Amino acid sequence: MRTAKFWVGTVLAGALALGYGCGSNAENPAPQEAPQQGPDAGTDAGVVLTLTDAQIARILQVANEGEVMLGQYAAPLATDPDIRAFNEEMVTEHTAVKERLDALLATEGIVPEDTALSLQLQMEVQQMMQVLQGPNAPTGAALDLALISAQLNAHARTAFIGDSLLTPQVANPALAQELESERQAVQMHIDEATDLQSELVLPPAVPVP
Repeated sequence: MRTAKFWVGTVLAGALALGYGCGSNAENPAPQEAPQQGPDAGTDAGVVLTLTDAQIARILQVANEGEVMLGQYAAPLATDPDIRAFNEEMVTEHTAVKERLDALLATEGIVPEDTALSLQLQMEVQQMMQVLQGPNAPTGAALDLALISAQLNAHARTAFIGDSLLTPQVANPALAQELESERQAVQMHIDEATDLQSELVLPPAVPVP
C-alpha cells in the first residue's frame, strides 16, 4: 500500500472558517479571517498517514454524515430560498450516497474503522454548528452567508482529503470507483455552493444603458 504525506493541519486550520458573516452586520455581510488552530493529535502538519480501505471507508461515511447534519441544521434556519433548497438537496443526496456506500461496504466485506482523522472530522462539524448557534451567531442575510460558507468549507475539505490522501491509497477497486463517484458529486456541490455564495456577497449587476 502506498503512503501519502498529507498536511492535515492545512485543511483543518480552515475547517471551522465560515468564511463570512459570523458576528457581522446582517445587512452588510463581510468576509472574516479563518480562525487559527494548532495541530491536533494524529493530525500534525507533515505527518505521514497510512490508511487501510476500512479507514478510508469510515472517512467517507463521516464526510457524508457531516453534510447531512449540516443540511438538516441549516435548512430550517435559512431565510434565502436558494440556500434552504441547497441544504435540503445536501440532506437528500448525501443520505443516498451514504446508503449506497454502506451497501458497497457490506458487499465487499469492508468494516469501517475510525482513525484520529475521522474522529477529528466529526468534531469539526459539531464545532461549526456550535459556532452558528453561539451568542455571536449572525442573523438574516449574514446567517444565510454563514450557512452556505459552512457547506462550501466542508465540501472543499472533503475534496482536499480525497485528492491528497484517500485516492492515492485506496486499494479495493469497487471502493476506488465509489470514491471517484463521490468526488465528482462533491465538485458539483462545490461549484453550486460557490455560485450561491457569490450571489450573496456580490451585488446584482446593473444593466449599462
